[in-house]
Amino acid sequence: MPDHDNSSRTVTVPTCDHGPVTVREPDWCTGSETTHQPGGYRVDITHASPDYEFTVSTSRGTPVVLRACFEQRPFTEHPPGHVPFMNVEMDGDWHPHSSDDLRRLSESLTAHADRLRELADRLDGLTNAFDATKETTRAAADPKKGRGD
Repeated sequence: MPDHDNSSRTVTVPTCDHGPVTVREPDWCTGSETTHQPGGYRVDITHASPDYEFTVSTSRGTPVVLRACFEQRPFTEHPPGHVPFMNVEMDGDWHPHSSDDLRRLSESLTAHADRLRELADRLDGLTNAFDATKETTRAAADPKKGRGD
């Protein structure tokens, strides 16, 4: 289990390859045992924030569309490197994002929202056409309607 020093915001994580490793813990890190992965490899030490959930209201509840959290891997040799990044979960997988990547993602989501509004307008047209067809069918089925009676 990691040993936290709250006064200096450091954490000592026992690792299987480097023994106890003391690292500075960012203010946003949850400091959970699973986040720091005690007993694992030093390269696996990860700082992570709480998740930010992006939800939508539907007729069947409020599902999470995407989830994001700040993350930092101080000893990794792989991208995105040692700097903090935003990890975004979509379709069951996590995708690291820089601030520029997040801006591109938000532009893409805005474009998707525009497309959904276009589809809503089209659905209005389809619904109105359906309602008009239903009224015509009802009038034809009722001989009293449509004769000026």
